[in-house]
Amino acid sequence: MNQHDGPREVSYLSNDYPMALRDLESPPSVISIEGHIDFDARPILGVVGARDSSVMAESWLRRYLPSLAHHALIVSGGARGIDELAHQIAIHENQSTVVVLPSGLDCPYPPDWAYRKGDVLRNGGALISEYAAGTSVRRWHFEKRNRIIAALSDVVLVVEARRRSGSAITARHAGGMGRVVATLPWFPTDPRGELCNDLLFNGGATLVRNSEDIASLLQSEVQARLVRMLRSQKRESLTVPNSL
Repeated sequence: MNQHDGPREVSYLSNDYPMALRDLESPPSVISIEGHIDFDARPILGVVGARDSSVMAESWLRRYLPSLAHHALIVSGGARGIDELAHQIAIHENQSTVVVLPSGLDCPYPPDWAYRKGDVLRNGGALISEYAAGTSVRRWHFEKRNRIIAALSDVVLVVEARRRSGSAITARHAGGMGRVVATLPWFPTDPRGELCNDLLFNGGATLVRNSEDIASLLQSEVQARLVRMLRSQKRESLTVPNSL
């Protein structure tokens, strides 16, 4: 269990800054973190999906995510539906989870995280944000939040989502950074799974059936991440964001 010293700001030049965020075209110059977590200690699985999640999607997640939570760090955006359930499963398994917020850590959205962050922190997880204290949520913050989820993840799992959704944005960012996107096949007439079928049809995602499929993807992607990290560490100097 990690100690909790309250929120702290981590600059791009700090050793505590997550290496994966440097893959972003415009990485945050500073991120706020509440909790202590090593983003390089375990594979990272981003989990995203519909806010109005179906019984089928929730059932699949409850069946297969628990074992993955013992193998990988679960990262999501804290939203209602699939995001929230992914965090809950990790917490129930006494495993770490990271909640990426679209607002300042002291103005969490949804507001529930102000009361539930203790569960995250007790299991060695963290809440993170690129927004300063006192920043309330704005509509355009969600896409920026989603790119953080994509960057942190070795594999992004789209459990269930509509074509026009935040999950689609996360998948697009993940694909653009060379992350693996995984998803489940859905019945064609179910609008809550239309993004999943689109990704599979267009070759934008790998089809997965169960936790074993996802664990295999994570294992191969961790090796790719290690190569990226070694290359980055060999650079003579870091490219500093223009905002610094």
